[in-house]
Amino acid sequence: MKKALLIIGTSVLAVVAIGYYLLVGAGAPVSTNLALVGQGKPAFVLAYENYSPTGGGALNRLRNVRSDYDERINFIIADIGTPAGRAFAEQYHLRDGLALFLSADGEPLETTDIALDENELRSRLDAKLLLVE
Repeated sequence: MKKALLIIGTSVLAVVAIGYYLLVGAGAPVSTNLALVGQGKPAFVLAYENYSPTGGGALNRLRNVRSDYDERINFIIADIGTPAGRAFAEQYHLRDGLALFLSADGEPLETTDIALDENELRSRLDAKLLLVE
């Protein structure tokens, strides 16, 4: 019995650690403050579900390009595992791994997936910024 509990406890700890790494990662964490939407800066909101390979991969690609756009775009996570994140995802019909680009005043402009290629992701962000700046 003790062995089974030890295995379960270790497994739970490993899953929590992996989820934390995917959400926070090696760099600065991506904000989960959805109140930043519509506050004078365009926003790119990623619907993210903890422990999901789709959302985790999208989040990692987003982190890889984020530093080039931080001054111009608020990058935000709608964590589907929280009431606020789930409500946001439902309101805009997002599922794990999809993102919504919003104007500075909070108007939704486009729902998109996070491109598998970082250059494609940069190209999409640049195109959207041309429309709102």
